[in-house]
Amino acid sequence: MASTETPNILFIFTDQHRLSGVGCYGETPCQTPNIDRLASEGVRFETAYTVCPVCSPARGTVMTGLFPHSHGICSNVHNLGCSTHELNDHPDLLSRRLQSAGYLCGYSGKWHLGNNRKKAFINDSVMSVPTKVGFVGQDFPGHGGGGFNYPEYKEYLAENGWEHEVTPSENPDEWLRCGVLNGPEESTVPYFLTQNSINLMEQARQEDKPFFMWHNFWGPHSPYFATQKFYDIYKDMEIPEWPNYRWDATADEMPRQVKIHPDAGSKSWEDWAEMIRYYYAFTTMIDHQIGRMLDYLDESGLAENTIVVFSADHGETLGSHGGLVDKGWQHFEEIQRIPFIVRTPGETNPGTVRNEWISSADFYPTFLDIAGVEAENFGDVKLQGESVLPLLRGEDVKWRDTVFTEFYGVNSTSATMISVRRGNLKYGWNCSNMDEFYDLETDPHEMNNLIKDPKYTGKIKELREVMADWMEETRYPGRNIYHFERLGERRI
Repeated sequence: MASTETPNILFIFTDQHRLSGVGCYGETPCQTPNIDRLASEGVRFETAYTVCPVCSPARGTVMTGLFPHSHGICSNVHNLGCSTHELNDHPDLLSRRLQSAGYLCGYSGKWHLGNNRKKAFINDSVMSVPTKVGFVGQDFPGHGGGGFNYPEYKEYLAENGWEHEVTPSENPDEWLRCGVLNGPEESTVPYFLTQNSINLMEQARQEDKPFFMWHNFWGPHSPYFATQKFYDIYKDMEIPEWPNYRWDATADEMPRQVKIHPDAGSKSWEDWAEMIRYYYAFTTMIDHQIGRMLDYLDESGLAENTIVVFSADHGETLGSHGGLVDKGWQHFEEIQRIPFIVRTPGETNPGTVRNEWISSADFYPTFLDIAGVEAENFGDVKLQGESVLPLLRGEDVKWRDTVFTEFYGVNSTSATMISVRRGNLKYGWNCSNMDEFYDLETDPHEMNNLIKDPKYTGKIKELREVMADWMEETRYPGRNIYHFERLGERRI
């Protein structure tokens, strides 16, 4: 154990993790014994919420202590609608402030706060990766799609004679890919990332430095891939229906329409249940790697001076609310509420559950408070979260009675409108509402929306296909959502 009394911090961050995928948050088939162990040995916050149910904005808040509308990463980086596409280096970034306090700041896994993809509408010129803003460890820029294609991981597989191979589920789904990884657990991305974090914590121990280790899993965000060992846990398990599964998500024209599964109307609950089995299998595989990190802390003696924090960037729908997928475009608990568990050494009341309203904006000031770093602002902006350390100590403090979550769309599609005209016909795509179709020969002033007129169904489909081709040709950033909607039965 390092001689310093400054506490170490291990921050474990999962991606798109709904609360039904955390055992200690209520009755669920999902098995997470190591996360549950943290809760039983520490403090579990019952009502914690993300600042934004989108990856990049939520992660930008961890690094700044500001809401997305303040730090500027208001959508996924390099998407239309995002104001900042590369996290600019700044002395007030969490990593820089902790580095200045003597911490070794380690990084593993998903970043999604920059990748220097040049585009005409983007002026950010400095590529942002962890090692350029104060971390040591892995530089996996961008989203990463599960981490399977990064050179460092591929080299790891090659060195051990493994390959990344997946056997798809028997009923493949284009939007929620599921499958079994055909290799040992040691060949998986979660294992690879965990070993990197253990190595970095050991490096800090050898250098007699306190550490802040930010460990980022690429899951249980899709694709839902797990080894056979973990899938077999759930293979024959009955998965109860979500209580709101039979609610009609198509009953009104709300922004959530863009996230209704294209085949929601034809899917049975068993179809969803099988995808949920893979989601839970992936989650349990991740939990097993969390156990490896906790075991390392115990065996190295570091647990005596290490605060462990577990949380997630946001939740996941996974068929709830009538067949919704992914996140965003909703005000629902499934995507806004997140797990938040803190284990401190020598916890006097292990297993405590607190009900204060917690925001992920609170992570930044909490980490600085743990490290003994005073901070009220980020640059000229007042921090928008509060340290939860007084709550962990059981102090009688005045706390907020509200919590806020923002959402500004992904690729600006929540507010996107695109028109295509051919001859006298014009089709208008309104991403978050009913579309429009006009025949200018009979209606030159465009006063009669014919989008629901069956006589024009063929022409509408034709112009939608024309627009889809244009999106592909021009690499329009919102084309994936447009195609998502296009593959299903669009309600017009």
